[in-house]
Amino acid sequence: MDYTKICFVIMPFGKKQVGDREVDFDLIYDAIFMPAINATALPEGGFLEARRTDQDFFTGDISAEMFQYIEYSRFAVADISGLNANVFYELGVRHRAHQAGTAIFRQTDAFIPFDISHIKAFPYEYEPQEHIEKSRELLTRVLTESLVQNRLDSPVRIALQAQQAQTADIDSILRAAENAIRRAPEPDLPKAIAKFKEAIAINRDNPLLHLELGLIYKNQGRWHKALAEFTRAGDLAPDYADAFREKGIAENKIPNGEESLRKAIKLNPEDFDALASLGGILKREKKYEESLAMYRRSTEVSNGNPYPLLNELKLYLVISQTPTIDGRYKFYLNRAGRILRAQVENKPPFDAPWSFFSLSEVCLYLGDNEGFLKYLDEGIYNSNTLKWQVKTHLDSLELLEDSELVLPGLDEGIGKLREALTFMSE
Repeated sequence: MDYTKICFVIMPFGKKQVGDREVDFDLIYDAIFMPAINATALPEGGFLEARRTDQDFFTGDISAEMFQYIEYSRFAVADISGLNANVFYELGVRHRAHQAGTAIFRQTDAFIPFDISHIKAFPYEYEPQEHIEKSRELLTRVLTESLVQNRLDSPVRIALQAQQAQTADIDSILRAAENAIRRAPEPDLPKAIAKFKEAIAINRDNPLLHLELGLIYKNQGRWHKALAEFTRAGDLAPDYADAFREKGIAENKIPNGEESLRKAIKLNPEDFDALASLGGILKREKKYEESLAMYRRSTEVSNGNPYPLLNELKLYLVISQTPTIDGRYKFYLNRAGRILRAQVENKPPFDAPWSFFSLSEVCLYLGDNEGFLKYLDEGIYNSNTLKWQVKTHLDSLELLEDSELVLPGLDEGIGKLREALTFMSE
């Protein structure tokens, strides 16, 4: 077998539960993954060939054949929808074996727990029927770009690349940091920061440690400290797209990360976070047409992620001065509302306060004035008196004041945010 042409598919077999739905993964493989992979051209000529262990006829041990696919295949794609244990096990083996050549996908509304939320997973859809073709195009595009760029995509290899002689003590330190982050009912972020600093003192040249520490600072709004860690991660791993994305986001707060974000997009053209963040920079510079293009590209790449979608819609309304919201936006908004409700109903809420703010905005556009104000209040409450979070959302909504669209409740909501800022700390 010529493994240089093989793309191994790591995904559940048959029908499995994803949230409250039963999903037929065999149908998804046949309709999306297999045709998309087989349509992916190799840089040297020819095409990738999709393989999945349950559809091959083995003469030997299926486990042995599976490990050969994981070890030798030119590329591997994994579908983590449903958080299947076998999928994560095989994905982990693949990440340990290869520093590049792996892409992760998930269904758009599939829930991702906090402790793996940093994993970059491309969202796809298989329902309704018309989204199957778009998902195939997304998968083929990601594979094509990845084969050409051959970028570093294994968090395992990133973590191990600079620490071959690492002492055993660091494992217990990192476990303590993860336990602090996942502590219920609220993360113990000061302890997590202390533990990551302790780990970095042992191994200063590990880019993943700097990235993880920077993400904690980012969540606290401590942008100068976050920027220092992201910059260090990028210096240590010049091809680490995630480091440059996060560096650009932090620079954008102090004051401009356009250069880093453009580098992140060059390294990974499908990084919808980087695209949306660049859209944010261009929006603040009042380059609305360019900003709209970036947000729209991010929306399409992410199959309707709420963050770029809501920013795209705001700019579209302001630029076009249209008094109505068309069918494309209504479809995306309804789906985004379903995803965001699952996030805010999680215990504790996922990605607060942003999930609450985004859900309130979805309600605003869909004419649910009561829902808009309710989730806006929840967003303010979950900001934990951090002024920058409320100010960021207020700045975003104030853009709509230049729109011709009549949005019941908008003025009242903007008033609530302005009032909240008067008693919040920096």
